[in-house]
Amino acid sequence: CEKLDFGFSAIAEILLDSILDDEKRLGEIVAETKSKSQMRLNQAAHSAAVMRASSYFSAESAFDDCTGGIGFYQFLEETAKHFEEKKGEVIAKLKETAARLFTKENMLISYTSAADDQAGLEVALPLLKERLPQGDGTVYPFEWKKENLNEGFITSSQVNYLARCGNFVEKGLAYKGTLRTLKVILGYDYLWINLRVKGGAYGCMSGFKRSGESFLVSYRDPNLEKTMEIYEGVVDYLKNFNVDDRDMNKFIIGTISNIDRPMNPAAKGSRSMNLYMNHVSAEMIREERNQILDAQQADIRALADVLQALLDAHELCVIGSEEKIEEQKEMFLEIKTL
Repeated sequence: CEKLDFGFSAIAEILLDSILDDEKRLGEIVAETKSKSQMRLNQAAHSAAVMRASSYFSAESAFDDCTGGIGFYQFLEETAKHFEEKKGEVIAKLKETAARLFTKENMLISYTSAADDQAGLEVALPLLKERLPQGDGTVYPFEWKKENLNEGFITSSQVNYLARCGNFVEKGLAYKGTLRTLKVILGYDYLWINLRVKGGAYGCMSGFKRSGESFLVSYRDPNLEKTMEIYEGVVDYLKNFNVDDRDMNKFIIGTISNIDRPMNPAAKGSRSMNLYMNHVSAEMIREERNQILDAQQADIRALADVLQALLDAHELCVIGSEEKIEEQKEMFLEIKTL
């Protein structure tokens, strides 16, 4: 309990008493954060491309992009470049954001520990809550513009990261557990063989969220036009999907093995918080698991509509080589240097 008291008191000091108007230190933080952001983009450009392409139609992805993706890096770059002119505005916005965010109404705690260590939580938690100011209940909606930009970002790299994104729920299709099996199938068969083995890309990935957001993306890819053709061919691949029972069982086992990975307490706590925030119930998880275990080849073929919805959205983002992007410039609505 004493440790919790100290911990929550320290959190309160950080939230409420941090010095936000030290111009020299703020300039150092902006430069340091810009450098780290650039490093993350270089190391995970495929994730940045997916986030950016999804931001064209998804408020969640648009928020993620402007707080940790390409949009965030562009903000940091502009702020660092013109820091002397912008520092007053940045400080004012930091103070305004802190005042709006750190209130009693906005407090949400995720706490993971052994059962014996949880007894003091209810005693210590008021120490933090009492320090927080009472908010006025105002809800500040995230404002963004839904717009297909289809951007190509030129970097010094000679390889490319090509993301195609869309939302199948918006087309009236439902999320199914078999989409997790489809991810395994594409990663070990269609995308792997065509992008990695034949195309020379270092990697390839796909993803399908409960919200309907979905993507196909290549990693360190020497191609653009060929990769686009491979993406377009995935619907026919699924319509004609046919493997023997042994391979189908391997795909199902591979899917379940990804779900049933051992987790340490920190991972369990993080997963619990994620499920809570996304309103995913135990019943939904059981249903998803049953759909995976009962999956038949016909169920995989039925997912062709999901991929068709993704491709029909025509939402794409490429990060990579100037030569390749300029060769395929008709693919983009905007070309920028990153």
